[in-house]
Formats: sequence, structure tokens, C-alpha cells
Amino acid sequence: MQKTFSPVPLVLFGVPFHNVTFEEAIQWTVDRVRSGRPGYIATANLDFIVQAQHDTELRNILREADLVIADGFPPVKLAPFFGPPLKDRVTGSDITPMLAERAAKEGISIYGLGAAEGVAMKAMAVLKGRYPNLKIAGAWSPQYAPLDKMDHAEILRRLAEARPDILFTAFGAPKQDKFNHMHVKHWNVPVAIGVGGTLDFIAGVQTRAPVWVQKMQCEWLWRWGTDPKRLTKRYITNIGFMFRAIGLTLELRLGRNVPAKVDSSAPPLGAVYHKFQCLEDLPDDLSGKVIIDLRGIEWLNSQEIGALLELSKRVEKVVLLHAGSKIRKLFEFSKLTDRLPLAGTCAEALTLFR
Repeated sequence: MQKTFSPVPLVLFGVPFHNVTFEEAIQWTVDRVRSGRPGYIATANLDFIVQAQHDTELRNILREADLVIADGFPPVKLAPFFGPPLKDRVTGSDITPMLAERAAKEGISIYGLGAAEGVAMKAMAVLKGRYPNLKIAGAWSPQYAPLDKMDHAEILRRLAEARPDILFTAFGAPKQDKFNHMHVKHWNVPVAIGVGGTLDFIAGVQTRAPVWVQKMQCEWLWRWGTDPKRLTKRYITNIGFMFRAIGLTLELRLGRNVPAKVDSSAPPLGAVYHKFQCLEDLPDDLSGKVIIDLRGIEWLNSQEIGALLELSKRVEKVVLLHAGSKIRKLFEFSKLTDRLPLAGTCAEALTLFR
């Protein structure tokens, strides 16, 4: 199967973003449906980054997602300061009808799950009207309940009966992403994607910002104005995080790096020791405990951090040795140390492996 994008994500403040365009994300989805292997897509924006700072479960869900697309301008604007630029802002609201159009051409079926009563069914009917060849596997809007109170058995029964190729989950974030992650290993849905309020927009029960507002990158301001009671606290929190993130960015770019003191003792027995400069030389079948030595490395860009995160998925544990002050500040701010812990000495690395 031809890869449509690099499997290494760009990591911004602890959250991975795959560097894809709309077309590449759609092709990835079609390829994943054809493979039959269940996976899930997260449509992550600034609010995801902020919530992931204190929600360990969400942080891990995003890091384990098969595809994370940048559903917002802040990640796109911040990306060049930390590594390669993101190719595009790939919004859930736009990609949902685009996926429906492609699904109609490919004979792929879709299912709408969530939103208020009747909304999912209406949204599917609208998409069917736009694309007559589209296969609608079903639609259901369960009664609202917290994630742990939902009737998961009934939802799974309906999905097993409908056998959709693509599932549009509209429970709101992060509930929809936690739901998809909870079931992805047990159901036979090739692709599940959290789409937030997209079904409301398609069904016409909510109005999306005009195109000219979207082009001005002020869609968030439009939403704030139309739903201030629900969004004011969220946006104030997000704006506060942005100021802290910008402050850290300036500090890391303009400040002085303090290299770590080098520990010349032997690496712990039972661990694979490797210099970061030779990371690409690691075998694909590597397993167990791995120490990556960062001596001489002043900075890790977003793609390099993405490579380390991908490595951490393949092995038992990765510990980074000899991180300088800039890397340490970024990792601690971004909550990356829970997946990629930092050690100053080989003895400390051994402790982290226990």
C-alpha cells in the first residue's frame, strides 16, 4: 500500500499532529478502510492541547491515535517555531462531507453517531441527498449520558449490525475520542473519527461561521459570540495557555542552553544504548528497554520528538539521557516526560526502568 504521508508526526506541546493535507487524510482513510484494520482519527485543535496538559487519558489517546489532524489555526501557526510547518488546517467540519463524497465514489459506507436526538439521522439524509450513491449504514443519537453511564452495549450492537466502514462520532471532545479509543480494539469499524458539532452543521441545526470569517481565521470568535455561556471559560483558558506557550517559545528560541553534565559510566545492563544522532539506524524489530543519549544535542524539533514518540510505541520503554536545559523545559511544559522520561545519569535511567 502506498504511504500518503510520513508516519512520523510533528509533536506540539506534547500532542502529535500528522502532517497531511485534506487529500492525504482522505486517501489515508480510504486505504485504512480497504485494509480492514480498525483505527481512529482525532481532529485536534488548541483546546485538545490545553486539555491534554491535565488529562493524562486524553494525552495518551492522542499519542496512540492512528491519525491526528490539525483542526485549528493555532497548531498550524505554532508549528514552524518548533520544526517543519504543517501543510494545512484540516478541519473535521470540512473533511466530513469530503469523506462522504469520496465514500460515495468508492462504495464505502458511513454511519452517524451522536449529537442531539434525530440530528445524526438528518445529517446522513442530507449527505445522501448530496451524494445519491452514498451508502448510509445507519444513524443513531443516543440519549445524553456521561461516558461511563452510556449504554455501550446497545451502541456496539447497532454498529455490529450496521457494519459501517467509517463512523462519524459526534459526542463532543474529548468524550468522542475516549469512546473511539475505548472500543477500537474490539469492534470491526475500520475508521472512526470524532467530528464534534459537524453533524449539527450538516443537519442545519447550527450555523457555521461564514466563509469570510473562516478565511480571516476568526471562526473561534464567531463560535464564542454565538455560544458565550458554554465557550467563555474554555476560550479564556485556551488564550491563557497560548500566552504561556508563546512565552516559552520565545524563551527557548532566544535563551541560552545549559548542556547536561555527561555521565561516562556504563549504561544499565539489559538496556539498548543508542546515540540520538544515529536514531535512524535502530532496527525495526527493536524491543525492550532503550536509552537514547542526547549529549551534544541542544534542541529537538517537533519531527524528532515525533520519531521518539513512535519509538516509544514499539518498545517497552524509552529513557532520554543527557538532555540540556532547553529540551528539559520543553518536555516538562509539554508533559512529555510521562512517555519519554529524562535521566541525568545512567543510574537514574536504571531507576526509571524499574
